[in-house]
Amino acid sequence: MQMFGHSIRRSVLILGAIEALMVYASIFLIATLVVHSPDGPSGLTSAAILPAVLTVAFMIALGVYEPEARADLPTMTERLSVACVAGAGIGFGIVYLMGELWVSPLYAVACASFTYATVAVARFAFSRILRAEPFQRRILVVGEGEAVTDAITITTRTGCDAHVTGVMPTSEASQSGKLLARAQALDVAEIVVANRQAPLPHAGLLDCKASGIRIFDSLDFGESETGMVDLQHLYPARFIFSRTAGYARWSMKAKRLLDLLVSGISLLLLSPILLLAALAIKIDSKGPVFYSQTRVGLLGKSYEIFKFRSMRTDAEADGKAVWAGENDPRITRVGKFLRATRIDELPQIWNILKGEMSLVGPRPERPFFVDKLAEDLPYYHERHRVKPGLTGWAQINYRYGASTDDSRMKLRYDLYYAKNFSVFLDIIILMKTIRVVLWPDGVR
Repeated sequence: MQMFGHSIRRSVLILGAIEALMVYASIFLIATLVVHSPDGPSGLTSAAILPAVLTVAFMIALGVYEPEARADLPTMTERLSVACVAGAGIGFGIVYLMGELWVSPLYAVACASFTYATVAVARFAFSRILRAEPFQRRILVVGEGEAVTDAITITTRTGCDAHVTGVMPTSEASQSGKLLARAQALDVAEIVVANRQAPLPHAGLLDCKASGIRIFDSLDFGESETGMVDLQHLYPARFIFSRTAGYARWSMKAKRLLDLLVSGISLLLLSPILLLAALAIKIDSKGPVFYSQTRVGLLGKSYEIFKFRSMRTDAEADGKAVWAGENDPRITRVGKFLRATRIDELPQIWNILKGEMSLVGPRPERPFFVDKLAEDLPYYHERHRVKPGLTGWAQINYRYGASTDDSRMKLRYDLYYAKNFSVFLDIIILMKTIRVVLWPDGVR
């Protein structure tokens, strides 16, 4: 489904709705058994809403609905347990502080445990049902050669609920009535046109569309399923005619307002952490607490970025820019922790307040690397159509890039964001950044 320009799997939305009801029912059931409310059931209902909402929010933020979590039991168990404990603990802590209802800490533990059990059972049952062929999205691919293979490969990705039930050559699909007949015989819900360069079977595709079958070209299908663009087959019109509302004036103003509100509040709430980080850097190694560096921003304009220093002062003594490597010896002891927790990035809040950056956007790169990568990667400068960000779609979906190959993969995510960004997608990315901080895979 398309929500504010971003594709979300219908199965994930259904699963989320079911689990949200299960979370609220679990918390309310424990409340009726354990907690005494002077207002009766109505008092318990209001008290259960906040913990339930926070639990679902943490489930989204910690990646419980990501393909790897849905497919891997240990990953799902770890993230779901943290979400249940955090949601119940924080939720009932607020209820206790703000209301007259007394809530025992044991009650929060009981709610977290019971919520985890019910959600885990519901998820197991739902996943088994979705694996059954009748519940898979049935797809017919029209085309030949490598493009067909690419479309089929996409459906084999972890968490994909699509199933290719047939392949039809373009020449055969162009014959009168054959495409619709084949689609109805296979009972497909979608048709993917793999070869846009070849002559399209216009009549057959229009017949299928009139019959309620959704038509995709291979690039749209790939983007909606993977969340990244296909660099090999990308062309400028994909950017020019993209339907994202992100570039609308009201959307740009809303994005800027979100930046100001969240960064301003974050600066106030995180000030103790900022002070502790500055003190730790000063004690750990000689040199300044902060460092500034030239980065490339919106429309290719350069600006000075601010970060906590995480490397030795002689890290680039020869004046040459070098990518950070794994277990890089230039990184200080405190710097390793700051990078793992992303605390070293927090001074960039000042860049956000100044309007040079956004909360969400592509990672800003140094001019040296931009020039080098632009030579090797097509459409690299298109990532500068939006402001660089403190976090971003590429940052939550791919590890830190320290090579041209890594940058190529991250560019595919960055261009997807540049084509489809919106305030809604920004909020989703901000929530999912919590997972990156708690499970910092690939940090350098």
